[in-house]
Amino acid sequence: MNLNDLSESLIDYVAAYPEKYDQIAIWREPIMACAPTDQLFQRLKESTVPDHALPQDLLPGAKTVVVWFIPFKKHIQMDNTGGKRPAHSWGRAYFSTNNMIERASSVLKGMIESEGGKAALTPATHNFDKDRLVSLWSHKHLGHLSGLGRYGTNCQLITPAGCSGRMGSLVTDLDLGDHPIVTAKELCLIKAGKKCGKCIKAFPIDALSEEEMDRTICYARLRENYNLLMEPDGLPDTTDVCAKCQVGMPCGFKSPLPIE
Repeated sequence: MNLNDLSESLIDYVAAYPEKYDQIAIWREPIMACAPTDQLFQRLKESTVPDHALPQDLLPGAKTVVVWFIPFKKHIQMDNTGGKRPAHSWGRAYFSTNNMIERASSVLKGMIESEGGKAALTPATHNFDKDRLVSLWSHKHLGHLSGLGRYGTNCQLITPAGCSGRMGSLVTDLDLGDHPIVTAKELCLIKAGKKCGKCIKAFPIDALSEEEMDRTICYARLRENYNLLMEPDGLPDTTDVCAKCQVGMPCGFKSPLPIE
């Protein structure tokens, strides 16, 4: 087994998912990267929080971290462009995509196990400390270290397919090698020293600057959005959505800069 096998399986799964589960087709073709669980991932505790999990915490003997990104189609992004509150369709897309990632992850895990390997999974979202508002298994940080993308000013991972979508990951004791997609230092226009700042202007509250995002203010807004819009729509309490800094951006649908 190699990374290409897993990637093709995920691509096929996402393509077949809408018909199989009677869903609207809102996803583009997923992308995937992987990296060995060497000293590179020790940076997780430095760049996040000291108690961020390491690959070996999820799976003793882990050798590879695999990370993927499932980008949304343009129409679902455009639904959420403009205005101060998220579209109902965005909340439903968030919820249904997390469900799909959970199912797809189990399929990938089964593939690895059928080859005699082991794999460990974490939820697509809400594996975080609610007091500190930090993830204890950050798909975005894993994606950065694995070369799936680079962080933008909006604190999202910018990939070759943009930053508007959902991520998943797994660890395995199979040695799948080192297969980054992105080798460029930056994919964000501002971070590369170019003019942009559209995500800052689109942010519906004063919580984002070129230097940082105020997590407390942002999270409070997400909870407002849930109480005002998503709970009445019947969506679960984990539907914390906004994404105004992702959609309609130069980095929303694709990378605005070369990936190499």
